[in-house]
Amino acid sequence: STAAPASPTSVQNDRDADRETIEMLADSARDFCARALPVARLRALRGGEPPFDRAHWRAMCELGWATILLPEAWGGLGLGARAVGTVCRELGRVAAPEPMLECGVAAAALLAAVPAAEALALQVASGDLVLAAALTADDERPGGAGELGLRHQGQGWRLDGRAHQVPLGAAVDGWLLVATGEDGPALIHVAAGTPGLTLASHRLTDGSSAATLNCDDVVVDAAALLAQGAGVASAVTQARALACLATSAYLVGMAERLFAITLDYLKTRQQFGRPIGAFQALQHRAVDLYIQQTIAGAVLDEALADYDRSTDLRVRERAARRAKYRANEATLLIARQAVQLHGGIGYTDECDVGLYLNRALVLAARHGTASQQARHLALLISGDDDDASAGQALPAEPADGDWNSLDDDDFRRLVRHFFESAYPAELRYPSARLRWAEIKPWYLTLSAKGWVAPAWPVAHGGMGLSPGKLLIFIEEQERWGVGRAPDMGIQMVGPLLIRHGTPEQRARYLPKILSGDYVWCQGYSEPNAGSDLASLRTEAVADGDEFVINGQKTWTTLAQDATHMFCLARTSKEGKQQEGISFFLIDLDQPGITIRPIKNIAGDEEFCEVFLDAVRVPADSLVGGINRGWTIAKALLGFERIFIGSPKQSQYCLKRLEVMAAAADLTSDAAFADRLTRLKLDVLDLESTYQRFADIVRRGEQLGPDVSLLKIWATETYARLSELMVEAAGADGSTLGKLDYGAAQVDVMAQFYNARPATIYGGSNEIQRNIIAKNVLALPG
Repeated sequence: STAAPASPTSVQNDRDADRETIEMLADSARDFCARALPVARLRALRGGEPPFDRAHWRAMCELGWATILLPEAWGGLGLGARAVGTVCRELGRVAAPEPMLECGVAAAALLAAVPAAEALALQVASGDLVLAAALTADDERPGGAGELGLRHQGQGWRLDGRAHQVPLGAAVDGWLLVATGEDGPALIHVAAGTPGLTLASHRLTDGSSAATLNCDDVVVDAAALLAQGAGVASAVTQARALACLATSAYLVGMAERLFAITLDYLKTRQQFGRPIGAFQALQHRAVDLYIQQTIAGAVLDEALADYDRSTDLRVRERAARRAKYRANEATLLIARQAVQLHGGIGYTDECDVGLYLNRALVLAARHGTASQQARHLALLISGDDDDASAGQALPAEPADGDWNSLDDDDFRRLVRHFFESAYPAELRYPSARLRWAEIKPWYLTLSAKGWVAPAWPVAHGGMGLSPGKLLIFIEEQERWGVGRAPDMGIQMVGPLLIRHGTPEQRARYLPKILSGDYVWCQGYSEPNAGSDLASLRTEAVADGDEFVINGQKTWTTLAQDATHMFCLARTSKEGKQQEGISFFLIDLDQPGITIRPIKNIAGDEEFCEVFLDAVRVPADSLVGGINRGWTIAKALLGFERIFIGSPKQSQYCLKRLEVMAAAADLTSDAAFADRLTRLKLDVLDLESTYQRFADIVRRGEQLGPDVSLLKIWATETYARLSELMVEAAGADGSTLGKLDYGAAQVDVMAQFYNARPATIYGGSNEIQRNIIAKNVLALPG
């Protein structure tokens, strides 16, 4: 008979129970590590045999950590990657050498897949038996990982051959070895001291050891053969993936703690009469380490969840390798820079950073280096953009216009279908910012459908989308290459008036924005006040029922097409600079206004200078009250950064680069293939990090200053992609316009030129680093 499928309620209850168990594991791990595992103890343990504390390992087993992967029928917790990753991340923070990775994960994962191994698994789980699994793959070591052969001998089995780079050397009670037998791969348990088995141990950087196991006529009894056949291969694959994920979690924990140690040093170490963390060069370096730490954490969290959600070995392997690639890159970078930022003391054994560096070197080499992971991932991440919903019937649009009532997937399909069917094909992914005359028909199409203002409340003519639905709407626009209209009225002026404007202002301006009659530009930056808006010099002086404005604005995007400008101007010179700024709405069709287009380096007139010479505006053009402009401006800029940090721009550039690579057979060049794969991983990891911030928006919560890291990583990834496109084009790399690559055309220089201002607008990346240094890392000024 067939069992009835589990109900959604029962599945949710199981997930809630697992979540509670994982939280309990996290609490116990944090408490035990803080109480029992000071980092200083590592100096006494290294080089010893064993190079860990057996009593502490037994205590960890008593807490149930070695049973996480064992079936509940055996008395285990029956949990997965997230539970293991939670514990290993905490162990990484204290660089614990106890064999959780080798025994509690790698060995336990292998044993859990073998029904006949229950008794052995329980000995491991209790801490009575420490086993190491020989899981090194052939491509992880020059000369290969070794090979073991198995054949019958009497009532038992004979084992011959070598297994290289087996962790913990002679510090264990036995090994789990994979051999090739007459009936396929076999899993063998070999106890320490078995006749014919010899070890050639070598010391590792963290004071532990690894060994080559030499099996010469090693004879074991029949019970030593735990499993044989095709199932062993899949068990090994899963055990490697879990060990890889657990090691990644451990590395991320190390990176987080090592960064915290370094950050504290930057705040307290005095040099030239001030904390060294006050120097901008070191602040920016610290921010880059923080970005790497954050990205590694985001990728790890996604990989652990992906592994637990899927039973597909390819999906699980991909998740594990992605996590290990980024964990290796981030942790080794942070470890190296921690030594540098600590100066001379960082190179001494008295400083803890060396303990972390040496441990990181061991674990980064185990289960695949970053380069080795990249080679595998080049195949595993291909074909990621397939649309699983293609060919499915479209859901019905909500009759009452309540878009938020739709399931997210249904809403995405509706939005995607509309953009793909209605947006002009010739305007997809424009090589330059579209002018109003070019994009106006599309704007009016959106307006007629009621979709031109997705974030506005329905009462004011918008779609009333929730933050989550709004993200989907914007993601689908960017995915399809929908050109951006001069949308400052939609994105900034409208929301501003809805929140801070008077009823009269809303009635006057909002309908005209929706209809496209009023087109807006932004008057923030000035020649000497780009990202430093507090230094504004444009002044607005009250004169009866008007204000008289004098000054100059620059970098005003498409001001030559605008009818109106929203403008920051100084209305007071008292107090702090930020406190004397007000927000005005200005009709550009009046005396005293001069607009001068500025060509960018691509030759396009994308932005302008706007000169205001005794321009008179009515008092009711002031928004939000006198001297309240700074608060309004910050609110508008903060939410903008998650959209600047969207991965879609980089995703499109990557696809164009892949088209070029395929047409010119560039991937046959190993150096180019490696660079391309690493950039693909940068884009994937950008997606993971973006989703972390998107979840904050979906919950309706306020984004913090750490969202600036998203803008930095997104725009700098885009820049690196565009630069490789130019290089890939070879002699055509400076050619303007579209180039033929097989059946496709690619505008290489458009991507290069578009990437140049991306790191500047929305607050330059240097300013974003300053924001993180001050408001997230709390480095001294």
